[in-house]
Amino acid sequence: MQDNSENACRYHPGGPIFHDALKGWSCCKKRVSDFTEFLNLKGCTVGWHSNVKPKEPEKKEKKALSKQEPQFQLEITPEHRKPVAKLIERPSDDEELVELKKTVGASLKTQLEKLNLNDAATSVSANASDGSVAIGSCCHNKGCKASYEGPQSNEETCIYHSGTPVFHEGMKYWTCCQRKTSDFDAFLNQEGCERGNHNWQKPKLTEGKKVRVDWHQTSSGVCVSIFAKVAIPEQTIVSANQVKCEVCIMYEGGDSSYKKTFTLRQAIKPSLSHVKLLGTKVEINLKKAEAFSWPTLELPEPSEESSNQS
Repeated sequence: MQDNSENACRYHPGGPIFHDALKGWSCCKKRVSDFTEFLNLKGCTVGWHSNVKPKEPEKKEKKALSKQEPQFQLEITPEHRKPVAKLIERPSDDEELVELKKTVGASLKTQLEKLNLNDAATSVSANASDGSVAIGSCCHNKGCKASYEGPQSNEETCIYHSGTPVFHEGMKYWTCCQRKTSDFDAFLNQEGCERGNHNWQKPKLTEGKKVRVDWHQTSSGVCVSIFAKVAIPEQTIVSANQVKCEVCIMYEGGDSSYKKTFTLRQAIKPSLSHVKLLGTKVEINLKKAEAFSWPTLELPEPSEESSNQS
């Protein structure tokens, strides 16, 4: 029998594989990197020659979804940005100030009654000695220009201002009568609006004394507590516009004073705000223009606010 192994067909029944720069056939394990060497790889199977092209492997077709089959689709609802709130322009600090309504609590009324009795006893003992007041001493009531000429001066009626002077936007006036004028001499010559007894003794007034100030807030209002004891109602004035609050308090029976201007963080409604005078403190209740939380009571300085943001 004749050996036809030399004329037999040596071929690769598998398919070519190209992976990680290596080339080979799926039917045998040999792998090379050179393409020419790959083409010269001898087949691993011996068989008969064939002039019929082998069938290409069938590609897997994607199964089309039938109309009857349920189609599960993920619905994505686009998220729309919330509209940016319109910025409300801050009211001007130069708006006219309005004096806030004030009420006197029962605790303060009791202390004021005791204080008046003590002051009356002190004034009687002082006037009993004619030598306690020097001739020519000026009356210390605001706006009074009288001077002490002797015991007969105590019988005169003192005409004075019970309030405090205010200088705002070129206008000058007293908080007790608010007769505004732009001329300083006319302001000095304004006749008092209160009548009483002369005060020859210089009051012991302490200005700039450290006073504790606390504040808290609700959704609709801000409460500022100034711990000034025994405030004098007639000489305690709190005025405000939408973004500024000026406070002037005579306390400790008139021996001390507290003055401060608060530049508020947000706007308020002065017409709905009020002040309550108590025995140990003064409460300033400010009605918020908008119901949201304030991060601070006062508006920070521009440099301070920029540094906090950074």
